[in-house]
Amino acid sequence: MEPRGLHLHPGTGVISGTPVLAAEDRRYSIKARRHEAKTSSINYTVLACTISFMKVDDAQDDSQCEEVSMSINEDFATRVECVCEIGDMLPEPCRTRAYGDWMIWMVHRAWLDDPSLTELNFSNMHMPPPHVERRIAPKLMDAMARNTHLEKLTLSNSNLVKASGVQLAGALRSNSSLRTLNLESNWLDSNAVRELAVAVKESLNSKIECLRFSHQKQMGQFFGRPTEEAVGQMMQSNDTIVKLGFECDDAHWRNEIDRALLRNNDSWRRGLQQTSSEALPTAEEHSLGRIHLVHRPDASTSEVRSRFCTLCDYLDSNKKLPTTSQLQNSTRNSGQQISYAKAAPMIKELRSWMLDHALNKMVEVLDVFETPTSGILRQWSSSHDHWMVEIWVDDRRCTFRSSREPAMSVSDDWVSWLRAQHDPSMHIGLPESQAGA
Repeated sequence: MEPRGLHLHPGTGVISGTPVLAAEDRRYSIKARRHEAKTSSINYTVLACTISFMKVDDAQDDSQCEEVSMSINEDFATRVECVCEIGDMLPEPCRTRAYGDWMIWMVHRAWLDDPSLTELNFSNMHMPPPHVERRIAPKLMDAMARNTHLEKLTLSNSNLVKASGVQLAGALRSNSSLRTLNLESNWLDSNAVRELAVAVKESLNSKIECLRFSHQKQMGQFFGRPTEEAVGQMMQSNDTIVKLGFECDDAHWRNEIDRALLRNNDSWRRGLQQTSSEALPTAEEHSLGRIHLVHRPDASTSEVRSRFCTLCDYLDSNKKLPTTSQLQNSTRNSGQQISYAKAAPMIKELRSWMLDHALNKMVEVLDVFETPTSGILRQWSSSHDHWMVEIWVDDRRCTFRSSREPAMSVSDDWVSWLRAQHDPSMHIGLPESQAGA
């Protein structure tokens, strides 16, 4: 009898299927006939190698983390853990087919302080809880205390729990390389966010310029006054953060945060002026209605499709970035569903990605009356729904501002780039981690 889940084809002798249970080592007899009866036997062991990380309660009360199912090749993971020099690292595993192995491989690179690793992105790739798998989230948090090359850490919607948030806060006290830290749409509570703010405030070497930890699950829009006070005090003493993803309900601390962001942005702009041989010309002020991206990004198509497959399909069909309701309607019409809590931050992250990759490229900006202005995108910023886009038209400096998120559209060339090297037969639709009622 074959092991459960495996099948032996009587005509070809091909063994197919997937083992679903581990079986003890035993001898299986396989008989084959050609011109004369002949019997051969082989020994093989059937193993169930899929590790499922389920939602469980633990001593640290991180039971709110989402269910995660992934496969980890224990032999591969053990060999990765034994590597002590970055030059001896094993080849990179496939991110889409073995992302458990890939996450362990990436975290170990951060642990070894790989000079070539300046950006680590686990966005929408849910990490297992710390008490189940210590080689991913806990090890990554520890690595940040010693890493000197990683500049951008994106963990949005990555199943980051509050215990890991507190652990990361400890690492931030000594980290001096991070410039962008995105922790949005996770399971951090008020205490974890407060600890992160206190750590950044107390750090003497912090270089963080962009810090985001809003939209935490089961937390509501606000974190409470003690946390808002901690974030406000962090901003009062910080002179590097120019982008902050944090919703503040208290009027006093909201005002303090806004003033600090304006101060830091002004200081950043003055720094640009000092490095320029000529003073910047006075900006022409305009209203901001829509941004049209003309040129394709200097990035891999697979990079953006692996993170935003559903949004990319919408862009491909409509040549514009959807609103939250438009994305929900689109996925609903295709038989899928996505909640507002997951759609909104996903759209926000893709918008930031698109603008970051459009810097120093030709764009077309339209005001609220749809009057177009074409120029080179020099900078953009957003804070508490206040948007600013600056483009240069020859020697003219034009600044566009809005109190709401601007619409975004893309050119045919941008869509052609999006379609390049894309095999529709490989598209699997909305990832399970993003689907929801």
